[in-house]
Amino acid sequence: MRLTARVPATSANLGPGFDCFGLALDLVNEVTVDTEAEPGVTWEGEGAEELPTDGSDMVSRAMTHVARIAAGAHGVARGLPPVHLHGVNRVPLESGLGSSAAAAVAGVALAYGLLDPPHDPQTTFAVAADLEGHPDNAAAAVYGGFTLVVDEGLVQRFDPHPDLRPVVLVPEGVHLPTEEARRALPAQVSREDAVFNAAHAALMVAAILHEPELLYPAMRDRLHQDVRLALVPEVRGVFERFATANVPVCVSGAGPSLLAFEREGHAVPDPGDGWRVLRLPVRAAGVEVLEG
Repeated sequence: MRLTARVPATSANLGPGFDCFGLALDLVNEVTVDTEAEPGVTWEGEGAEELPTDGSDMVSRAMTHVARIAAGAHGVARGLPPVHLHGVNRVPLESGLGSSAAAAVAGVALAYGLLDPPHDPQTTFAVAADLEGHPDNAAAAVYGGFTLVVDEGLVQRFDPHPDLRPVVLVPEGVHLPTEEARRALPAQVSREDAVFNAAHAALMVAAILHEPELLYPAMRDRLHQDVRLALVPEVRGVFERFATANVPVCVSGAGPSLLAFEREGHAVPDPGDGWRVLRLPVRAAGVEVLEG
């Protein structure tokens, strides 16, 4: 059997929607497992030289995790067949674009494809979110479009306004592990800041679904962005320049990438040398598992 999982990049938080909002972007990783090929793990594309080939990568770990769950659910051992796993990575690693969530979702979807077809989105989301630890990214990777995670078991998916035009800005050579970015966050926030973010998160939903013109005021945040930008001052400079120019911009996930939005006649400015600029439409589809 030969299965391929296609999983999109995701941008989480979107400013005030800390740990709640996710947006699927049309930049897709592909992971193929082949039960008839020589067992092993190979990579190409983003991070190919950095990723392990000994089965300790996130895709392989997710597949093993699903096998354990399946064994417990059925009361008997249900081992996965030996496979050759080959990943084609287009999502940059440790850049705030959900590369870890994409790997977890791919592994979970592929394992269930080998053990219990067909693919069940709700189960894939629940298992991947629990394993990887970031339900906001996992939701967008599984369901596509714009997702809102209320808690780990409840996800609402929406189709964004057709005029939404995301632009991802990736700083070359700058990485920010999610764990480091999260450790820097304060344990408590003021009531004033919590109310501020709640109001702007509500406005952000309206902007994404109905009125993209509201994106600039909606994307303001007081919970996480300032702390994370302080860890990457070279990124903070571009963020502040865009904000001063009235460009809707936020930290993508934990960073260091930025997510901006442009509209007709108002292009995102050139960030300068050392940046990749990716104009990526919203991806309506989440993870897809294809046979053959």
